[in-house]
Amino acid sequence: MLPRVAVKTQAYVEASTSYAVLQQAVAYAVVLGAEGLYTRSQLPEGAAGRPEVVPVAAGVGTTALACALVSLNNDALYTPAFIVGLLSSGAMLAYCVKRTLDVKQDDTDWPGPKAWPATMGLISFFALNVFIQALRAEL
Repeated sequence: MLPRVAVKTQAYVEASTSYAVLQQAVAYAVVLGAEGLYTRSQLPEGAAGRPEVVPVAAGVGTTALACALVSLNNDALYTPAFIVGLLSSGAMLAYCVKRTLDVKQDDTDWPGPKAWPATMGLISFFALNVFIQALRAEL
């Protein structure tokens, strides 16, 4: 009879994957914050679709948290980091879609008042996919 050998499997993320996620998440956080500040400064108080400080700050903050966890380069923290990023980008996608739907279309204004929130919704969708792919690569 052969002795039983204990095999331990451990999930890990390739270094190139973690750095790619980190780069894209940092870029996403910067663009998210910049768009929120720019659009908020351009729209009058009470305007439909004007970004609120708390949701945008929460999106930037939680994405920055995901970046910080990934940058620690600890295999045990990759899954929580990717989940935080996934939840953050998913919430921001929903928030940007809501902002887009709240804005009234103005045919005389090009590219239109829905351009910024719709573009941020698309970028949030891409960020969501980055974190989904990172989780799939790890699991």
